[in-house]
Amino acid sequence: MRLAMLVIGLALCAAGCGSSGPTRAERAAAEQAAREAEDARLRAENRARLDAERLRALWKYQQSTMAGGAQTTASILTTGGVDTDGSGEKPVQLIFRDHADWGRSSYLVLQAGDFACPPGCTVTVQADEEPAVTIKARRPNTDEAIALFINDHAALWALAGRARELHITFPVKAGGTRQARFEVDALDPSRMPGW
Repeated sequence: MRLAMLVIGLALCAAGCGSSGPTRAERAAAEQAAREAEDARLRAENRARLDAERLRALWKYQQSTMAGGAQTTASILTTGGVDTDGSGEKPVQLIFRDHADWGRSSYLVLQAGDFACPPGCTVTVQADEEPAVTIKARRPNTDEAIALFINDHAALWALAGRARELHITFPVKAGGTRQARFEVDALDPSRMPGW
């Protein structure tokens, strides 16, 4: 009888103990999973913060005097280089400029090679996965700087302001077209008042 009572007691304890909560091993496993989830969350936040800092650092803002007039610019270099003349990949620069006398403009600047744009041409601009748009462009008749002005600066600014990336395809004297990729996600419109 005592043996039967002991067996029944053990059975009741086993049934009751199972419903009283998780075992020590289960609690340890749950705590470990919670720590790993928190570590993963903190790593993701850190990666996002570092990437946001990297994107902000891509943009350069300047205020200066150019040809006697006040000038404000926002500029960014391509992510990766572009081979525009066969001499190897070099960055292409995109500049938005507001000049007291010359007004607003947007243009690309090459470090090597030249644009094929006599007397005018077009560029193709794609913002993220949106359909590409064609914008008229012109190359100034000067050899001082290898620049290509994108005529509709307001449209280009609007695209840059809402995109993560801009892809600009332009013609080069070396033949064909090249594409420049700009990570524009961190453009700060407050640095270019009125745009």
